[in-house]
Amino acid sequence: MGADGGPLLDHWFDRGRSLAPDGPALCAGGRTLTYDELDREVSTLAGPLAADGRRRVGILAARGVTACAAFLAALRAGACAVPLAPDAPPDRLTAVAEAAGLDAVVVDASGAAGLTTLLPVLGPDAVLATDVPDPAGGTRFRRPGPPGPVRASVRHPDDLAYLMFTSGSTGTPKGVPVRHRNVSAFVAAALDRHDFRPGDRFSQIHELTFDLSMSELFLAWGSGACLHVLNRLQALAPARLTGHRITVWHATPSLAASLRLAGRLGPGSLPDIRTTLFCGEPLTHGTARAWHAATPGSVIDNLYGPTEAAVACTGHRWSATDDAPDDATVPIGEPFPGVHTLVVDEDGTPADTGELCLRGAQVFSGYLDPAEDEDRFLQHAGRRWYRTGDRVRRAPGGGLLHLGRADSQVKIQGYRVELGEVAAALRAAAPGAEVAVLTVGATTGPQLVACLMGGKPVTQAEVLSRASRRLPAYMMPRLLWWVPAPVLNANGKVDRPYLRRVAERRLASMQSS
Repeated sequence: MGADGGPLLDHWFDRGRSLAPDGPALCAGGRTLTYDELDREVSTLAGPLAADGRRRVGILAARGVTACAAFLAALRAGACAVPLAPDAPPDRLTAVAEAAGLDAVVVDASGAAGLTTLLPVLGPDAVLATDVPDPAGGTRFRRPGPPGPVRASVRHPDDLAYLMFTSGSTGTPKGVPVRHRNVSAFVAAALDRHDFRPGDRFSQIHELTFDLSMSELFLAWGSGACLHVLNRLQALAPARLTGHRITVWHATPSLAASLRLAGRLGPGSLPDIRTTLFCGEPLTHGTARAWHAATPGSVIDNLYGPTEAAVACTGHRWSATDDAPDDATVPIGEPFPGVHTLVVDEDGTPADTGELCLRGAQVFSGYLDPAEDEDRFLQHAGRRWYRTGDRVRRAPGGGLLHLGRADSQVKIQGYRVELGEVAAALRAAAPGAEVAVLTVGATTGPQLVACLMGGKPVTQAEVLSRASRRLPAYMMPRLLWWVPAPVLNANGKVDRPYLRRVAERRLASMQSS
C-alpha cells in the first residue's frame, strides 16, 4: 500500500502473485514466465533504477518480457514510467523524451535504433539495456543487475504512475500524467465488474504507448491470470490461437470490424473467450452481433474513457436481445464507481445532449504542460470538471450514448489523433500550402485524408516521406492530393464537405483498381 494505505499500481501484480505464485503470469516470444519468475525479471531492472534515484523512466521496448518487466520496475523504484514506441519517428521520440524530462530509459533490441535519437538527450549512463549490442564493443550501456528485493522507501497514491503522450492540438505531443490512485481506481472497478481469476488467459494486443494496454496488464495480473502477448498476425486471426485458449479479449471495435469483413468471425469460431472488452472508439451493434456469433459464451462489455480518466470510466453490457440497427452505436453506459458525469451544452449549462464532462477518482488533475489545460476544465456547482470533447446524449432509460467529437480530435485505429497536429506536420512538409485534414468514414473505421491547396505542386509520396519524420504511421493520411488554389464555400471557408466527397470518390477508385 501507499503511505496513506491506498493502492499502488504495481501492487496489483503483487496481488496476482499472491493468488498464483507458481502460475503463469506472462507468455511472450516463446517464453512463459510464472509470477515468481517475472518478479525476478522485474527485480533485475528495478535495482539499478532505484540505486540511481531515477524519476522518469522511458521504456523503449516492444511488447514482451522486457517491456512488462521494465514498466513494473519503474513503479517499484518509485519512478514514473513513460512508454516510448520503438518505431516512433525521430522527431517525435525526441519531443516526448524532452517533454517528459526522462532521466533513464530501458531499451531492448527492438528499441536499439531509437538510441541514436535518445543518446544526445540522455547520455549513455542513462541507458539500461537488455539484449542490445554495444556499438563500441565495451560497456557503453548499463546492464540489469542480480535480482533483489527493491521498493522505494516512501511512495504515495498521488505519485505519478505513468505518462502517456497523445496527439496535441498545438502540433506537439500532449503529456497526460496519470497517478497511482487514478489508474488503481480503474483496476479496482473493472475487477469488481468481472469475474476474472487465476486460470484466465488475457490477450495483449496494444503497445504500452496506448493506455488500453494498462487494462490488459493489470486486470490480468490483478486477478492472478496470464497475459498472452500477441503479434499483429495473431490478433488478425484469433481463431488460429487454439493453443493459447484466450478467455479474455481486449480489442478496439475497428479490429473486430476488420475481422468481420475478412470473414474471420465464423459462428462459434472463438469458443474459449468468455469476456470481451471493447474500448477506444464507438462500437456498432453490427460488429457486436458478429463478435457474439463467434464468441457465443462471451460477455461483451463496451467501455469508454479518455486517457485523462485512466483507461475507461463508463461501461455498458451489450445484450443479444437488443434490436437496434447494425449501424447504430452501442451505448457507453453508466459511470464506474467514484466517477461523476455532467453533460453541458455550448454555454456550459447542464443538458441531456452535449459535451461530456468528468470528475472523480479516475480523472487526472491536469496536463504535463499547464498551457494545455486552457479550455479543458469547467467549473460547475463548486466542482472542477474535465471537458472530454465527446458529445453524448443521456438515454431515456439511463446511461450515455456517444454521438461523436465536439472538436477536431478523432479516433484512428483506436488512437486519438488531433487533426491540427497532422495539419501542422503536412504544412511543414509542403511549405506554402494550405492544408485541410479530415476524416472519411469506412466500414473498418474512419480514414484520414488531406488536401494541400496552393504553394508548389507536390506528390503524395514526397510529402508523406517528409511528414514521416514527425508523424507515426497511424497518423499518416491514407490519401493526400494537391490542388493549385484553396477550395472555398460561399462563406469564404474551406469547403470541407466538398473535399470529403472528393476524397470518398478517390478512395473508392483506389479500392476498385
